[in-house]
Amino acid sequence: MPEVASYRKVDLHTHSNRSDGRFSPTELVDLAVEQGVSLFALTDHDTLDGIAEASRRAAEHELSFIHGVELSTQWNGIPLHMVALNFSLDNADLLSIVSENQAIRLDRARLIADLLVKQGLPDLFDEAVALAGESQLGRPHFATLLVEKGFVKDTNKAFDRYLGNKKLGKLRDVWPELENVLTALSGQDIELVLAHPKRYPLTVTKLKRLLGDFKKWGGTGIEIVSGNERPDSVRLLERLSREFDLKASVGSDYHGPFGPWMQVGKFTQIHESEVDLVWQAWK
Repeated sequence: MPEVASYRKVDLHTHSNRSDGRFSPTELVDLAVEQGVSLFALTDHDTLDGIAEASRRAAEHELSFIHGVELSTQWNGIPLHMVALNFSLDNADLLSIVSENQAIRLDRARLIADLLVKQGLPDLFDEAVALAGESQLGRPHFATLLVEKGFVKDTNKAFDRYLGNKKLGKLRDVWPELENVLTALSGQDIELVLAHPKRYPLTVTKLKRLLGDFKKWGGTGIEIVSGNERPDSVRLLERLSREFDLKASVGSDYHGPFGPWMQVGKFTQIHESEVDLVWQAWK
């Protein structure tokens, strides 16, 4: 077994309450500093809204901060996530993709509200929008309203009785094609990283097909660890990063304090010396 390299504590995949995380961007940066992280990225789902706040707080702490976003895409009908890192906030191509995905999310929420009405419930769309505020509108907001209005006793029951896929049907999110997103953003000095590859319903053979397409269309990196991954999965992704000449990225995919295994800057250790690191040139 090769010796594991000691390395700088980085976290390039985290979420604030601007998407589906628990903490504000400021609170999240404070937590990163508390955990000894020295290079940090906020990567909320399909929104850049928290970046300015996080960047200001990071500057106050003298924490190296990278602009990030987790973009929703699809490949061969399979929903995928891609983390874009180290971009300008005025990048027109990225802003267009984010805007399109925001519209898709709003349409999806309207569909959820309509499907709940068909189950005999009132139209909760406007209240769900108000409840979401600056965060990403989704099923959890409808679940909270169902509890508040006394239709169910807790959010778990809300999903079991009204919001699960068996009740709503499989909500098909028509995300932009991976090829279109990659080709729009490639060649602009943005790191385009396939997020948590082991979480998709793919065999190793199909994952290799995906990585081949990802590289061909302009992808630059692969997340070889995202949180508390199994070490054998991390070793596999390290090998695939070398095989497909994709840089290695790492992150906690932190959303909040939902268990002792969840923490900013905490993830299965990697063999840094065996891969090309996406953050190698970042200070």
